[in-house]
Amino acid sequence: MPISEIQVDIGLLWNETEITGELVGDFEIRTTDTSGKSVCLESISRDFHARAIFPRKELTFGIRLQESLSHKRAREVLTNALAVSQSFKGEVVEAGVSWGEGLDGRVWWPILQAGSLHDAEEFLDELRSKTSLEPLSLSIVTMGERNDAPFEFAIGVEKREATRVSCVPRRQDSPFYLHDIPIGRGFHWERHERLSYRGELHLFASRGDGLTAMNRIPLETYIRSTVFSEMGPDLPDAFLAAQAVAARSTVLATANRHHRGEGFHLCNDDHCQCYQGVLREPQVISPALGETEGEILVSNGRPVDARYAKCCGGVSETYEAVWGGEGHPYFISRPCGEFETADLTQEQNMQEFLSQRAPAFCNDELHAYPERWREESYFRWQREYNASELQTLIEAKVGIEVGTVRELRPIKRGASGRILILEIVGSKQTLRIYRELEIRRVLFLSHLPSSCFIVETEGKGPDKFRLIGAGWGHGVGLCQLGAAAMAHKGRSKQRILEHYYPETKLFSIT
Repeated sequence: MPISEIQVDIGLLWNETEITGELVGDFEIRTTDTSGKSVCLESISRDFHARAIFPRKELTFGIRLQESLSHKRAREVLTNALAVSQSFKGEVVEAGVSWGEGLDGRVWWPILQAGSLHDAEEFLDELRSKTSLEPLSLSIVTMGERNDAPFEFAIGVEKREATRVSCVPRRQDSPFYLHDIPIGRGFHWERHERLSYRGELHLFASRGDGLTAMNRIPLETYIRSTVFSEMGPDLPDAFLAAQAVAARSTVLATANRHHRGEGFHLCNDDHCQCYQGVLREPQVISPALGETEGEILVSNGRPVDARYAKCCGGVSETYEAVWGGEGHPYFISRPCGEFETADLTQEQNMQEFLSQRAPAFCNDELHAYPERWREESYFRWQREYNASELQTLIEAKVGIEVGTVRELRPIKRGASGRILILEIVGSKQTLRIYRELEIRRVLFLSHLPSSCFIVETEGKGPDKFRLIGAGWGHGVGLCQLGAAAMAHKGRSKQRILEHYYPETKLFSIT
C-alpha cells in the first residue's frame, strides 16, 4: 500500500456520556440510523453535541495467555493450557492489521474464556498461583466487538438519533475541536484541554458504555503531530527523525492490538502514542522530519514494534519481561551509553547500580534534558512513605487488607533491574503483584516513575520505607531522553536507531 494511502484511526475519547465540540470550516456531515440509512446534514461551522442514550452493555472478559507472531504458535500455547484442565475453554483470536505485502502487523492471542471482570480477576489469580503458565504473559482482555447502539446527535437546529456520525472536511484547512480531551490518563500529570485536529471525525457507541470520538487521518499527518506531542519541538533534527521512524513503525506494528475491537487503531495518549492534534505542531517543521516520510524499521519481514519510553534509567528492558510472550531480537537489554553493567537481576548489583550514576545518555548530570523536561530528574528519583501511609495506599489499590507492611520483597527482576514480581509482606497476609505497570500503580497514587527501584527501611516496624529508583516508564526500546542526548552529541538518525533497535533495517514504503 502506498504511504499516501495509509490512514490511521485514532481514539480521542471513549466511554464518554457526552461529547461536545465544534466543526470549523466546510464539512460533509453524514448520520447513519439503526436501519442503516444515511442522511447528509447541512455542513457549516457549528457547535455539536452527542449524548449516550442506550443502557450499558455488559462486557465479557478472557485471559490472554500471550501474544504470538503466528496462528500456529498461538494454537500450540492454547492446546497446552487446555491440557491443564478439562474445564478450560478457549480460542485463538487475531489482532493487529495487515497493511499489505511486507507490512503485516498481525498477531494472535490464545485466550481462555473467563466471563465477568470479577470472574476474570479470580481466574487470573488461580492461573498464576496454581498452574505452570508463565505469570508475566497472562493478562485480562475484553472480548467482543463494539455495538451499533443509537445515540443523540445535535448540530445547529438539527437533532436526531444515529448509530454513527461522520464529519469529513471538504478542505484540508477545516479542523474540528473537541472539549475536555484527557492528557496523561491515570497519571499524576493528567489534565484536560480543548484541542483541534485535522482529518475526519467519527462518533459512535463505545464497546461497553458511552460514546467514542475517533479521528481518521493520513499517517504522515499523524506522525507530524505525534513527534512534537511526545517530546516538543526544541530538539535536534537527528532525534526528531529517529522519533518519527519509531512512531511510524509503532503505528503499523501495534494498530488494533492495544485497543482491539474498540473501533480505532491506537489511542491518543501515553498508553499508545501521544497525539495532541494541530496545536502541538510547530509553525516551521524541520526538513529532517519530512525526509523520513514513509520510513519504518523492519525485522524478519515485519514492521518493528518500536516501543519507546521517556527514560530507561541507564539500561533498557526486554519486551518479554514487561509484556511476556514471544520476545523480539531487537529488544535486547543494553546500556544507554558506552559502559558495562553487572547482572541487574541480582539484588546486590542493583544496590551498587543505584548508588552510582552510570555515564548514561539519559543521565541529566552529564547531558542536559530538553527544557520542558527539566522540572524533574527522570534518571534517579526517590519516594518515601511511613508505614501507615504505605498500608493505606496498598489496601486502597488492591482492595484487600494486608495489615501493617513488613516488607516489600522483589521476587523477580528484569535485565534493566525493573521489578517484575513484587511480594508485599503484611501482618495479615502476603500477596504478589505481577508486571511492572501494576507494581507502579499499587505503590503510588497514580503510578511510580518505574519499577526499577530498591527499598530502604528505617525503624523496627519498619516505620519508614524509602524507594530509590531509576528511569521513567517501561524502559523497552528507545530511551527518548537518551536519544535526545545522542543527537546533541552529533549522532545521526541511523546511529540512534541502530543503538536502540539492533538487528533492524530501515525500509521505505513507496
